[in-house]
Amino acid sequence: MDTQHLLVVDPAGSIELVPLPHPPQDVTSFAELVAVLGPEREVTPAGPPLRGPGQVVHRVRGKVTTPSSSISDELRPLVSTALDEERGGPVPLERAAWCRAGWAEQTAAWVDEVLAQRGEHRTGRSTILKSWGLSQVERIPTSNGIRYLKACSPLFAHEPVTTAWLADAAPAVVPGVLAIDEARACLLMHALPPAMTAMTVEQERLATCTAMAQMQEAVAGRMNELRASGAPDRRLSSTSRELVSMLQNGLTAGHLDGRRHRELETGVQRALALLDELADCGLPDDALVHGDLYPANVVVASSGAVIFDWSDACLGHPVLDLAHLCADRPRTARAELDWGAPWVQAYLEPWRERCTESQLKRALALAGVADLAFQAVTYERIQASMEPDERQDPDGGATARALGALVDNLPAR
Repeated sequence: MDTQHLLVVDPAGSIELVPLPHPPQDVTSFAELVAVLGPEREVTPAGPPLRGPGQVVHRVRGKVTTPSSSISDELRPLVSTALDEERGGPVPLERAAWCRAGWAEQTAAWVDEVLAQRGEHRTGRSTILKSWGLSQVERIPTSNGIRYLKACSPLFAHEPVTTAWLADAAPAVVPGVLAIDEARACLLMHALPPAMTAMTVEQERLATCTAMAQMQEAVAGRMNELRASGAPDRRLSSTSRELVSMLQNGLTAGHLDGRRHRELETGVQRALALLDELADCGLPDDALVHGDLYPANVVVASSGAVIFDWSDACLGHPVLDLAHLCADRPRTARAELDWGAPWVQAYLEPWRERCTESQLKRALALAGVADLAFQAVTYERIQASMEPDERQDPDGGATARALGALVDNLPAR
C-alpha cells in the first residue's frame, strides 16, 4: 500500500509535510485531511493528490506552523511539482477553480457582499464539507442561520442557473437559492430542512416520487426555459450517440482487449435497440430529469421530500430518475420496477393522460437499461472533464466497467 502524506503549502513559500496516521481510502476527503491538521488550522484545497512510486502526496494551501526543512528523495519530485504550480507554474486546464490561488478569498468577498445586501453577516468560520474535481460545498454560519455555498465545475456550470429556476418553479421541492454568480458557477443556498427520522425505504421512495411528480407538474410546458437555463440535452438519441462514441473514441477505447471490445460492441447495439423501443412508449423524451436521484440527494422533511444537487439536471426521459432511485446500491444490476408499488404509481401520475397502461408498463420494463446507459455516459463525461491526477482510473478502466455494467445486465432475449 502506498505511503500517504499531507503537504501544506504556504503562499509565503514555506511547506509542511505531515505523514498521515493511517492508510486512508483511495479517495481521501478534504474533511479527513483537515482533521489531521486540527480544527484550528485554516486551509483550502490546492489540487488533486500527486502520485509517485509507493507515495501519495495530498495537498492543501494555508499557513505553515512547522516548516519542513528536509524532503526525502522519494517525495522530492512530488513536492517540487506542487511548489512549481503554487509559484505560478503551469497547471492542467482542468484544475478546479477552488484549487487555484486567490479563488477562496475572491469568492468569500462575493458571499460577504450578498450577505450584507440581505442584512446578514458571518458569525464564524466556514467549513468545507466536500471538495473534489466536480464541486466544492461550504457550510457558512450567519446571523440568520446556516447558508451553503456550492461551486461547480465547467461540466456542471449550468447548475446555479438551473437550480435557481427550479427553486422558483417548485419552492416546496427545491432548496431556496439566495444568490448565484454565473461567472464563478457558484450558488448560495438556504439550509435544508431537518429530516424526519425512522422512515422506511418504502416511505422515503413514496415521498420522493410524489415530490418528483409535483416537480413535473410545476415545469410542464416550460422545457424551453429549462433548456435556456443551460440544462443539457440528454434525450435517448443523445445517449445512444455517446455510447457508440465511448467505444470508438472515449476513455474506454484504449483499455479493452479485442474480445471484450467485441462483447461490448454487440451489447451496446442491443442496448440501442431497447432505447429506441423506450422512445416509442409514448412518454416525452425531453422532460425534466434530475440525473442522480437517490436517497443521498433527498431530505424527507415533515412537509415532504426536498430534492437537491441538481448538477446532473437535464432534458431526458422521465423513467430515468425512477429507475435510478429504485436501483440497488452499489449498482450490481438494472433496476426492477414493480408496477403495483405505490411510489411507482405516484411517480407516473403526471404521464397517465398521454400513455396507455401497456405503454407505461413497457417503459418501466426498459427503465433499468436506460438508467445504466445514462449513467455510463455520465461517468465518461465526468472522468473526461477531470484532470488526469483526479480521475478514479486514468487509463479508462472505470468507464469500461460502467459500460460493462450496462452490457452485462441487459435482459434476456
